[in-house]
Amino acid sequence: MHTQRPLAMAFAGLLAFTSTQALAQAGHAHHPSSGTPASASSPSASAAFSEGVVRRVNAASGTVTIAHGPLTHLDMPPMTMGFKLRGSASLEGLSTGDKVRFVADKEGSTLVVKQIEKLPQ
Repeated sequence: MHTQRPLAMAFAGLLAFTSTQALAQAGHAHHPSSGTPASASSPSASAAFSEGVVRRVNAASGTVTIAHGPLTHLDMPPMTMGFKLRGSASLEGLSTGDKVRFVADKEGSTLVVKQIEKLPQ
């Protein structure tokens, strides 16, 4: 019976350490040296920029199809999909084959791009 108490205390200490580390890293995500933009003017400060390649631009429907890597904040694997544009996102200057970085987010059940920037080729 005496071994249960030290084991429980060790487990509680491990949980406290893990929680502290997770909080420290979460708070560090918007630190200026982390490389992640965190300006108040960004469409979603918690959403990260992702990169991809434009596969199609449809001005009539206001959509862009992007082959992208994982969108971890949306729990999505790499794929090619169409996005509606919202906020400051614009199709202007985009064409098939352009490398882009973008901020994807979810509005209800619709996936949208709130900001998109063409990357140098």
